[in-house]
This record gives sequence, structure tokens and C-alpha cells, in this order.
Amino acid sequence: MSGQKVEIKVDVKKLNVFVILKEDDISEGDIIGALKSSGIKTGIMYEKIKNIVKKPIKGEPLLVAQGIPAVDGKDATVDYKLTGEVKERRPVILDDGSVNYKDVRSYNVVSKGDVLAIKQPLTNGKPGMDVFGNEIPAKDGKDVKIVEGKNTKLVENGMKLVASVDGIPILHDNMIEVNELFETKGDVDYSTGNIEFPGNIHVKGNVKPTFIVRAEKSVKIDGIIEAATVLSGENIECLGVKGRSKGVVSAKGDVHAKFLENANVECKGSVYIDGSIVNSTVHAGKMIKVEGRTGEVISSNLIAGVAVIVKQLGAEMSSTTHVEVGMDPEFREKVNELSAKIYIDKENLKKVSRLMKALEDLKKKKGGVLPPDKEETYNKLKKTRYALYEKVSEMLVEAKAYQEKLQKSSTDGYVRVTSKVYSGIEIKIGDQRLLINKDMGPSEFKSINGEISVIPYVV
Repeated sequence: MSGQKVEIKVDVKKLNVFVILKEDDISEGDIIGALKSSGIKTGIMYEKIKNIVKKPIKGEPLLVAQGIPAVDGKDATVDYKLTGEVKERRPVILDDGSVNYKDVRSYNVVSKGDVLAIKQPLTNGKPGMDVFGNEIPAKDGKDVKIVEGKNTKLVENGMKLVASVDGIPILHDNMIEVNELFETKGDVDYSTGNIEFPGNIHVKGNVKPTFIVRAEKSVKIDGIIEAATVLSGENIECLGVKGRSKGVVSAKGDVHAKFLENANVECKGSVYIDGSIVNSTVHAGKMIKVEGRTGEVISSNLIAGVAVIVKQLGAEMSSTTHVEVGMDPEFREKVNELSAKIYIDKENLKKVSRLMKALEDLKKKKGGVLPPDKEETYNKLKKTRYALYEKVSEMLVEAKAYQEKLQKSSTDGYVRVTSKVYSGIEIKIGDQRLLINKDMGPSEFKSINGEISVIPYVV
């Protein structure tokens, strides 16, 4: 819009207004009047107009009014905290500065409750106003949702994603899942390092000598455990164990294998062998069962809480095989530990009693009065003796309870051989022992009336 002294121009977006002076002799009123005549209502820049009047510049567009631009809202976003990507493989440096090439870290592990993703909420748009006083609409941000993957859950009204189990986080298609299975396609060796995982582990090869595999849940090994250590919070399954009298296979559940050779195996559940046990030590809280084509146990020590069931026990010209049932190995360890504590405390009682007797004799010689330091020592010994008496009494009660459990478990325990028993086998049920001095056919050994009885077993 033009006047005699000024021309008003507005940009396409109606956010900026410019004045073009046609004369040097110009007043604020000339400019403001021209703006109002043009319908300008918003953002008139009065201070700038004053400056223009003081120092007029003819023929150039000068900014004199500005509208308020609309501000669009921001879209919601998801910040993924863990992607499950493999970290750079580096051996672990020990405290003494040496390098352990077996402990190689190569994967992320999350614990239950760990935050995997956080949603940043959308923001709403803020409307603007053009120079004519009209509202300029704004767009609100777009919302997105965090997608729950396997073994994850949303919390805080969908604003956070957390792990519902321990495991390896994996991001794919904008979704995180937590895998409870750690899988290695080959052997456990220097290429993998020792493996420790809070879920299940599946090794598709062998576990090489001196390496360690530890899982809070189950372990499955398609190959052989070779003089290595495998520990499981649940079950262990493998092709076999060649222990070379090194390492240990330990499970809180059951152990399944084709064979055990020079192995040390222990579990709180049962051991199932579909082949043979040779030169090995096997402890099971429940049962040891050896089946398959051979089903043999040779030159080994077996201890089971309830039963040992094998096809063949012993062999010609082999060293003695020991079989013990009727006592959980862990229970047996507790009994031995308790017996040792009772013995030690009884010996300490004797020592305390001797010291007290010496002080009592001294008191008689001194006319019934001990020096203050000796009197203090005597009182301390008296308290110690009382505490030891109480402790020993409690342990004796506990030992009696264990003994009663032992007697009951020994009556339930049995050894069953479905094919042949060779001479030289030692069998223990509870606190009864039996040495087999001749070969026998299918037999079952049980504790009856306080002694081990041999009963022909009919297949």
C-alpha cells in the first residue's frame, strides 16, 4: 500500500512488514498511520520507527512490523538404551596386570528390571499470529509407541520399556527383545573365552580343557566337556564328559550324558547316563541311572540320595567300584561338618574346664580371693563355658535329627543291577557296608533289618 510519503509492503507469509520512504521529511505518525491504514495490527516496531525517522533512508525496504510465527510440536521419539550389539572383543586385564585370554567379554547382558528404552513425549504446537492479527495454526507432534518385545514390559504408562528377565537384549524392527538363550555355534575355547550367562546356554560344539561355562539356568552342550568346568543353576545336557580328572560338572537340577570318563559330576537332582561311567566320581541328590547298550559302571565312586540303577556294575580286572545310597551327598556333607564342629567345641570345653579348675585351685590357696585380673579371667571363662555348653547341646539335638533322617533314608535307598555284578564291588546303604566277593547276576541291594540284603532282580 502506498501513500504520499511512504509505501507499505507485506511478505507472502504475512509475517514481515516493510516501509519504503519516498521523502526525507518523514514523521513517526506518517509511518504508523500508513501501517494502520494498511490493516497492520500485530508486531509494530515503534522503537525502530523512531530510528528510521531520525536517519531516513529513501527507496529501501525497512522492517517496521513482525508477526509471530507458529511453532510446530515435536514428534515423540524412543531412545533405545541397549541394542544388544556385540562389544569390541578384548581379554580381561587382571588386578596384577596379567591378561586372562579366557575371560573375553563379547556381549551385553541385562538384568531383570533394567531400562531398555525411554520414550520422549510429543510436544503440542504453539499457534502464531500474522501482522493483520489473524491466528496462524500450528501442528502438534506425532505420537509413537514403544513396542513390547519378548521378555520385556512397559512401565510408567508406556514411557519406559524394561527387561522382564535376565538375558541378551536384541533390537530389530524398532523392537527390543531379551533373549534368555546364549548360543555359541562352535567350541568354547579362546575364540569365545569363558562363558557366564544369567539364562540358558547352548554350546553347539565342545567345551575345551580348562574353560568355564556357567549358567543360572540350563546348559546344553552338543559335544563333549573336555577337562572343563560346567556349572548350571538347573540342568546340564551333553554328549559326554572326558574329565581327565580335572574340572567339574555341577548342576542344581539333573545331568544327562552319553558317557562319563575320568569325570567329576555332582547334582542335586539325578544323573542319567545312556552309556557308561568309567573312572569317575558321581554324586547325585536323588538317583544315578546308567542305561543304554552297555549301561556299565567301572572303577568309579557313585553316591546317590535314593537309588543307583545300572545295567552292569564293575568289570573283570578293574579296580574297586564304590556305590553308596540312602544319603544325599549334600546331606552327608552337613552331617560330617556338624560332627567336626561338635568335636572341636567339646575339645574347647575341656580346655576351658581345665583353666577354670586351675583358677579355682589358686583361689583356695589365696584364702578364697583371686587377684582382680584372675577373677576377671575366671568370669570370662565361665561365660565361655556356658556358651559352649549351649552350642554343643543344640548341635547334638541337630545331629540326632540328622541321624533319624539317615535311618529313614537308608531304608528307602537301593542299588539295582539289571545284568551283572562283578566281584570287588563295595556297596554302602546308610551306615551298612557290603563287599561283593563273587560275580552275581541281576540283583537288587536293600537295607532290611539293619543289614544289606541281596535280592535276585527279575527283569
